[in-house]
Amino acid sequence: MTLMQQSSPRPRRLRAALIGLGLDNADDQNRLTRGDQSLIFGGSAETHAQMRETALRMEQELTRRGRRLGDLNPAELAELAATIDSPELRAIALRLQAGLERQGRTFDEMTAEELTAMSVPPEPETAP
Repeated sequence: MTLMQQSSPRPRRLRAALIGLGLDNADDQNRLTRGDQSLIFGGSAETHAQMRETALRMEQELTRRGRRLGDLNPAELAELAATIDSPELRAIALRLQAGLERQGRTFDEMTAEELTAMSVPPEPETAP
């Protein structure tokens, strides 16, 4: 009789990625670009090219720094976004940083779902 001991499961490591989704496609082309740390899907040819260029600049800057996207805290992400001239990415990073400060938590304490919810811009208020 052989007894097998189950090993404890390894903690799951989340991978961070920049995901770009273009919604302005009118020519029925399916555009997809995958990078080491990014995924770009959809959009018109122009929109897709702009998103691809941002992702490429981000990946090149991360490589130059010897870092991965998931290694950056929100302040470092905001600085990287400024370096690669991506105001949209910088705004997301600043929303994450403000949300963490508001909740008194660290990036590592948050789940992927909580971070995603924090990164979404607030809904504009409507007048009554």
